Amino acid sequence: MDTSAERISAMIANPSESLNIELKRWIDPSTPHGKAKIAIGCMALRNRNGGYLIIGIDDRTRQLDPEIPLDIEKRFHPDVIQKIVSDFASNLFEVKVAFGKLDGVDIPVIAVEEGVRVPVAAKRELVEGGKHLIRQDAVYFRTLRSSGIVSSSAATHGDWADILDVCFDNREADIGRFLRRHFGTSTALLETLKGHGAAPDSPKERLQATLRVGDEKRQDAFGSDEFSPTFQEYADLGAWTATLVFDPPLPANDSDRTFLRTIATANPRYTGWPAWLDTDGVSDAKKRPRKKNGGWETVLLSGDDSWAKHADFQWVSAKGEFYLWRVYQDDLTDKVAPKTAIDFGLLTYRIAEVIAVGLAFAKALQVPPETQLHFVFRLNDLSGRSARSWASPRRTLPVYGKAYDDVAEGFTSLSADTAVSAIAPFVHQALAPIAGVFDGSEIPPSLIEPFVEGMLSREF
Repeated sequence: MDTSAERISAMIANPSESLNIELKRWIDPSTPHGKAKIAIGCMALRNRNGGYLIIGIDDRTRQLDPEIPLDIEKRFHPDVIQKIVSDFASNLFEVKVAFGKLDGVDIPVIAVEEGVRVPVAAKRELVEGGKHLIRQDAVYFRTLRSSGIVSSSAATHGDWADILDVCFDNREADIGRFLRRHFGTSTALLETLKGHGAAPDSPKERLQATLRVGDEKRQDAFGSDEFSPTFQEYADLGAWTATLVFDPPLPANDSDRTFLRTIATANPRYTGWPAWLDTDGVSDAKKRPRKKNGGWETVLLSGDDSWAKHADFQWVSAKGEFYLWRVYQDDLTDKVAPKTAIDFGLLTYRIAEVIAVGLAFAKALQVPPETQLHFVFRLNDLSGRSARSWASPRRTLPVYGKAYDDVAEGFTSLSADTAVSAIAPFVHQALAPIAGVFDGSEIPPSLIEPFVEGMLSREF
């Protein structure tokens, strides 16, 4: 579980609740009430396959709680928090504690490890004043209500399918690793085992149509008087685009706020700046989603006051259409000169995240399991760039040489019931034609698996 300063800062800078992130106002871990909140929150996140519990931020207003004391690091010492969890959880699991700052105030963040294979239950009760704060044998879970509001509560009959899916996904990941270790990692074998093939022509045509619509909306937004001055800082930089469509389309005539809340809370936020980032509660109104022409558009152009540079445009529709445009991180870092490099390690993480988030959206929107998710990934401004692993030398893929084409695209399709642990072949399918632009480079499928595992475990 990623507890780097960058990841913690990103979550605190844009606090929002999801199935894998819970916000809590100030709680004292030395009190029964505080212990209950921490134990329930961590068990619920564990059963949701890991996540983060952020203490000191109001979940409704997303504002800093004024009651946070000064001795926060002592109160939230890792040994203190681990003991609380171990005292109540039926199965032991690791938690980590990190700290970030919001408005100069220390904020504790409890990170709960992923990998649950058996649901965690409360092994004993906690009672105060005759009130059960924790109920023995209860299985707590992060779940969505019908209105798209997420909560941590005792599992109901409607949650058990999701709980079992999480556990079986982790077991399937183990089986997949076993098969690949003993039978090889050829694309043919993986696709035979999973029963999926390449996207047919008609979905590609629909993807391209959705891509064009997204491009038009983005160009209109960035060309407006409101955003054009800020966008000029990014206008000459390269960008990548991801588009997802559900097939068949969902029967929706409009994209209401419940739809927006549902996908926002379903987003696993695998990285610090995830695909289709939820900005509905940020203080800057210009960065919040806007309802336009039956969908939601979001413009994210960070300025000098931002903790990190970003330039995004997002468009989502309840019909099952999702568009994301983002300036290359390679052009916003000071580690390489702008417009000279593409880090394929970073790109692999991003493609894997988009596919995983798409599966999470499909599940939250309760699409039929046979629904197909079609993705296209487009990279612009490639000519003259070299493949360089500037972000981390450990995350290196065998992509060499320069690109002479300016644009590259990759496609993939999978069914809505695909286990998120099984997406590596689809990541490879989307990435392969893009890597091929760089002097005909070929990436063995076996090398994609560790990147997918790292993204899913939030060890970015």
